[in-house]
Amino acid sequence: MSDSVPPLPKTDAPRLLYLDNLRVFLTALVIAHHTAIAWGTPGGWYYVIPPPEDSIAPILLTFFTAINQTFFMSLFFLLSAFFTPLSYDKKGAAAFLKDRLKRLGIPLVAYFFVLNPSLVYLLRRFRGATTEGYLDFMRHNALHTTGTGPLWFVLALLIFAGAYVGVRRAYPADSRGERTRPLPTNRAMIGFVIAIGIAAFAVRLWWPVGTGILGLQFGYFPLYVSMYIFGVWACRFGWLNALTRRQANYWFGASLVLILLMPVLMVVGGALSDGTDSFMGGMHWQAFAYAAWEPTLCLGISMKLLVLFRDRFNRAGRLSRSLSRSAYTTYILHPFFVVVGTYWLSEAAIPPLLKFLVLTVLATTACFAVSDVVRRAPLLRKIL
Repeated sequence: MSDSVPPLPKTDAPRLLYLDNLRVFLTALVIAHHTAIAWGTPGGWYYVIPPPEDSIAPILLTFFTAINQTFFMSLFFLLSAFFTPLSYDKKGAAAFLKDRLKRLGIPLVAYFFVLNPSLVYLLRRFRGATTEGYLDFMRHNALHTTGTGPLWFVLALLIFAGAYVGVRRAYPADSRGERTRPLPTNRAMIGFVIAIGIAAFAVRLWWPVGTGILGLQFGYFPLYVSMYIFGVWACRFGWLNALTRRQANYWFGASLVLILLMPVLMVVGGALSDGTDSFMGGMHWQAFAYAAWEPTLCLGISMKLLVLFRDRFNRAGRLSRSLSRSAYTTYILHPFFVVVGTYWLSEAAIPPLLKFLVLTVLATTACFAVSDVVRRAPLLRKIL
């Protein structure tokens, strides 16, 4: 290897099973999140069915997606980062980047130029906006309908991987340097919440929530970057094993308090009468309150899930191993299942909230099953 690094903590396979199971859970949560948006919750998505005006579904599903947004993608970044030092130390910079480009870059390019245009074609057929065949549509419109979709996450991981390599090459770790770093105290984490809140508020002065480039919403990136760094350090210094139930419960309790206060914040902030724009960014107290609300929930819910899965779901059977191996492919393919399922259920004479529940179960089950087959294809098994 090109640099000398402190030894990594021992991480035998059985002790990492809970991270695989947690990744499966988060992947299912992504499907549920996008299904909620499909039935009228605010947010960007391919195919949205406006709910009836008297439906309570938008309120409940908005509550659900708002809480999800505070932690689920940040926790994905942490899990991805956790294995980054191990991979880099084993392969070295060049092989590490080659592997990242293969595992992340190829699916990103395929989604951008093929899968996203294919989804747009489906949407236009569903809406009666085109009658041309698929191949004709792709020949005439593929380059005009490209997009990252949910694979903005994969693009971000590529950027973070490149940055990680740059840091490791620029600042080679000294074998005599720091070998341990204790898990941050509650006081340090309070400082983290304040710092991330200020940083997110500042970024959202220029990039309010909902805006960005290639799907990268920069208003969320102070938290994403921080959790990625936390994941790297968690690997280096054994933080996931050091995390206690007491500390996790402390922050989870704080999260529950803020969740209960969320409706009050929305009412006082004028969300019911004036909308939520003032919460999304700009020089508004609502924007700062929302920016500080997010990292608190992120810490509390992420810690609780990590401890819960570590202590109770640190095992794997045949089904869970299959689900774990299919999680990445499921993340890539799930928009097709959500979009097609939304179309099929759009005319069903059932309440939107029930449609959300039915589609979440069906899309999650079907997508994992199909993904298990797709990832085994000869040309894909080394990528997916």
